Parts: sequence; C-alpha cells; structure tokens
Amino acid sequence: MKFLRACFKIQRSPVSKLKQALKRLLLVGFIGWALLNGSAHAAAAWLDDLPRAQAQAKSEGKLVLIHFSGSDWCGWCMKLRKEVFLKPEFESYARSNLVLVAIDFPKRKPQPTALQQANQQLAEQFQVQGFPTLLVLDSQGGSLGRLSYGQGGAKMFLAELEKLIHPPPETPPSRMAAKKNSDSKAASKLSEVGEPGRKDLILKKISGTKERRQALINSHTFAVGETASVKVAAGRVRVHCVEIRDKSVIVTVNGQKEKQELKLAEGT
Repeated sequence: MKFLRACFKIQRSPVSKLKQALKRLLLVGFIGWALLNGSAHAAAAWLDDLPRAQAQAKSEGKLVLIHFSGSDWCGWCMKLRKEVFLKPEFESYARSNLVLVAIDFPKRKPQPTALQQANQQLAEQFQVQGFPTLLVLDSQGGSLGRLSYGQGGAKMFLAELEKLIHPPPETPPSRMAAKKNSDSKAASKLSEVGEPGRKDLILKKISGTKERRQALINSHTFAVGETASVKVAAGRVRVHCVEIRDKSVIVTVNGQKEKQELKLAEGT
C-alpha cells in the first residue's frame, strides 16, 4: 500500500521530487539485490562443538571437517581461510557434504575457559602437532585421514579432499604382480643395454670335479675366484667368476657389485 502511495505521489510531484523518489527506489532495489546475493553466497557456518557437529553429520548423512587453527596469528591458517574457506566453490561443497568444526587456539581473541579446555583435549586426542591441521571424520566419528594445504586454492583443496573421501580402488594382487614383473624385466633390459657386452657372455661348458669345477665362458676357461678379460661383440669385458654350480655360473662384470647368473643351454 505504501508503495502505491509513493507511486501516486511521484505522478503528481514536480520534476525535482520525481528524481529524488526514483533515486530512493533504486537504492531500495540495490539493497534488496545485495541482501539476496549475500544470502546466496553466505559464508559456511563453523561450529566449535565437536559432539554437536557429529550428531548433525549423522542426522544429515555428512562428513565432519575439523580445522585446528590459530586464527589470529597463524599465517597459513589465514591463507587457508582466504584462499579456500571463503571461496564460493568451497562453501557450496561444504553445504552439501560437510559439517564444519573450528578448533581454535587464538592468542589475542578471548575464549571461555571451558572452550579452551575442550579444544586442548581434542588437540591431544587427535595428536595435533601444528597449525593448520585438518581432519576428516565420518558420521560415526571414525577418522578418514588428514589434509594439508600449501597452495592451489579451493579447487586443489577440494580435489585432495575428494581423494581422501573416495580413494581410488586398489590394484588387484595379480595385476600388481604382473606390473612388478614387467617393471623388473624393463629394469633388466635397461641394465643390459647400459652395460655393453654383458648379454654377449655365454656359458658353453662346465667341467672338472665337484671340488674343482671349471667353466668355459665364451672362449675362456674359469675357475672359482678367477678374473679374466673376455672377448665379446662390443670389445672386451672383465669377468670375475664367483661361483660354479651344476648348471650355471655366478659372475660379476667390469668390477660391478651386481651378480649375474649364466646358465648352460638346455641339452648341454
């Protein structure tokens, strides 16, 4: 009704009064827009009572994010708040998925004694060693893990949070073994390529008695403990005979500590 009266007065006002009335209407409209926009991006609410937060998380099917901080003196805590917690993408994610808890240890801001004691007990319970420390709990109070923050803003922080909440599936044991064997073969191949001549060593024969065996490698006969220069396609390599077994010989090449086993060809 007041609005209609104002409009009526505007129609019958002089030009100067009309301009003043329009300015008032624009101001009212701007304030209304600001209030609506502010409510759409209101900062996420942080609790300081963990039991209350856990009860809320359980009823709403959410997780609990605990932030141990020194809000008025810890530089990284302030950076985290500015670059992550005050960003619209974090606030939107938190409203849908998290109940937020701030366990604060300020130096200048006063706190009730009971809150100080409760915060200290929580810091000891979760073995907090520094600030900021971030913990994620499920609705039952079980720990899902810890988060840290260095840089990257809200997008990177939320990505790390998602990895913690939804870790990638573990590789099945059979696949892990296959990958390990593949890596081992690849490493062996690289070793052979990196050491010219090693793959050209061939064990041709084992002879002698059990107490004193001899091994013919390429064109040189070795006894245990003997070192000699052996000709290969790429030139010559120094071979040291470590052990002679029934069907194989253990050697080292070019003074390296890594041992290599040369096996007799089948049917030899």
